Amino acid sequence: MVTFGGIFCVVILAVMLPCLDVALGQSTDPSEVDALGAIKRSLLDPMNNLENWNRGDPCTSNWTGVFCHIINDALHVTELQLFKRNLSGTLAPEVSLLSQLKTLDFMWNNLTGSIPKEIGNITTLKLM
Repeated sequence: MVTFGGIFCVVILAVMLPCLDVALGQSTDPSEVDALGAIKRSLLDPMNNLENWNRGDPCTSNWTGVFCHIINDALHVTELQLFKRNLSGTLAPEVSLLSQLKTLDFMWNNLTGSIPKEIGNITTLKLM
């Protein structure tokens, strides 16, 4: 017989398991931190959606829209999900420094300009 408490524990584990990828004591690859800084500088953010992008480490401080995983014993940005954030400006070519990026989502914003050709260097990119 499964009790409510047992089901509750299973649900908690299912929710928390993805968080285990971001281990204590690790930090984001420095080149990726720099890339995120360049991306932020190229954007206009009138609603301050990215205000926490200067607080702590991107992967361990829960920066808005930044999702990370441990890959080869280091924290890497694997998803940048900034859809519907009222952002404008351009996408910085430094996005290509996010070498483990799988998802890049800027839908429903007001970005202008070309998609940087450097994005073609991200071999892990699955969704843009």
